[in-house]
Amino acid sequence: MPSDSPRPRAAGRLVEVKTPARLHLGMLSFGTPSVRSFGGVGVMVDRPGVHLRMGKAADFRGRGQLVERALRFAHACSRSWDLPADAGCEIEVVAVPRAHVGLGSGTQLALAVAAGMRHLHLAGGEGGGPRADEGEPWHFETRDAVALARAVGRGKRSNVGLYGFARGGLIVEAGRFTSPDDRGTDQARSPMVARVRLPSAWRCVVIVERNAEGLSGEAERQAFRRLAPVPREISAELSRLLLLELLPAAVEGRFDAFSEAVHAYGQLAGEPFAAESAQQPHAEATAQLIELLGELGVVGRAQSSWGPAVMAVCDSLASAGTVVEQFEALGLTGQFELSIAKFDSDGAVMRVVE
Repeated sequence: MPSDSPRPRAAGRLVEVKTPARLHLGMLSFGTPSVRSFGGVGVMVDRPGVHLRMGKAADFRGRGQLVERALRFAHACSRSWDLPADAGCEIEVVAVPRAHVGLGSGTQLALAVAAGMRHLHLAGGEGGGPRADEGEPWHFETRDAVALARAVGRGKRSNVGLYGFARGGLIVEAGRFTSPDDRGTDQARSPMVARVRLPSAWRCVVIVERNAEGLSGEAERQAFRRLAPVPREISAELSRLLLLELLPAAVEGRFDAFSEAVHAYGQLAGEPFAAESAQQPHAEATAQLIELLGELGVVGRAQSSWGPAVMAVCDSLASAGTVVEQFEALGLTGQFELSIAKFDSDGAVMRVVE
């Protein structure tokens, strides 16, 4: 059971995992069986990310924010890999983004826990993960992320966070074909078709309304069932924006073109979701926030997933700092949390520590 009180650690070393956060700019299509669903584009940022430490234990226990969810993921790994009953773990969740706000915290936490479980109980064994040397950083490959996601049942719709866990970057996925009885099988996983490292000087101001949450779980599944399929003309225009504007600008490091494409893509990608998004308590505040950013001179602005997280793309740390200062001057930091992030190009990192 989770506990906030200190408990004796199991003997041995700890594994420490840190992940970036995920911002999702929107899907290309969903709802038409003959067209790939859930493909789209997103980007990884270095904060606010997941940070946890794990050690071997004879049972499952832990402490920290969202620790009950983390322990459920650990149990899922144990079942998936058929581990012995005493192959447990102790988890300390040092930091984790707020859940259900558009930062992909669930997937990053799940993959981080799975990575820790694999190292603690399977590292170096048949079908297991790598052996990480003490203190040396270990970065994950795509095949690692896919295997970890399979163990904890993640990536049944978007896979941006899954692919971003391995090596970060701006991620484009193609989506997958679905059927009326589709349950998100592994065989139908959406393939990654592009990964771009954004210029290191660029920054992203991540803005999240306090005390607000987006859709998740069963409510999100029901929302998808109510939504009409994305019109083909919208999918076509989103594909054009992505392939001919956003991706080339990212590859070539053209900030102005990239910013314009981010905003155009985000606005259009949100239209098929409008009927459900408008019902969210934070919908009006998010729309006003995006409008305000435009008035402050931020061109590259978009909502992440169902929100309320919003990204503001800046060409430098100084520009990002100016945005934060403007919000402070307007007295908006009581309503919104702001953090300046780098665009991540490393993905999750694992270390073995004493």
